[in-house]
Amino acid sequence: MNDQVVKKAGAFVLSNKRMVFMMGPTEDQLALAIVRLGGHREGTETAWECAQREVLEESQMRITSLMPLTTFYCPNTRFDIRIELEPILDLEHVRTEPRPLIIGHQNSVESITPIFLATSVDEPVPSMETKALMLLTRKDVIRLCSETITLDEFRSTGGKVLFAQKINGQLPLKPFGHLRMLAHIVEQYPNVISSELF
Repeated sequence: MNDQVVKKAGAFVLSNKRMVFMMGPTEDQLALAIVRLGGHREGTETAWECAQREVLEESQMRITSLMPLTTFYCPNTRFDIRIELEPILDLEHVRTEPRPLIIGHQNSVESITPIFLATSVDEPVPSMETKALMLLTRKDVIRLCSETITLDEFRSTGGKVLFAQKINGQLPLKPFGHLRMLAHIVEQYPNVISSELF
């Protein structure tokens, strides 16, 4: 893997033992998508520089990379198909620095999306483009990927959300691919992200 084929990059960012995700209405306005921080690479950015810039733009957090114990490969990161995720045993071929937690393909094998594991001491603040930020515990991640709940139900049980805009709390929360991959990792490989961090 090299940065020439990276078109998007993102990060799972830890802030006070919670993982920060963006949340906002889906295109059809029937649900609230939960997606990772990140976006499209610009110019000659490395994958990590892209993730740093996108996270700063979306949440005002400056991030520091964390080295994952394992890097996982996902052949397709779309949210509407079954998630397949497997550890990469030969990390010699993972040349992106720092090493990402997940390397996936979104729509073609030519377009690689690395997702880094990171931390920040900055308080997350949602930009106008993000609509809202969700601050998820490990239990929240598993719950959101195993049952259908509304935003209001999530908040009534202690879920933390930071709003940039008003959002219909009656809409169901819909985990997109990267959140589902994170749930798979914390359930199947619970020691990959230390319980002291998350």
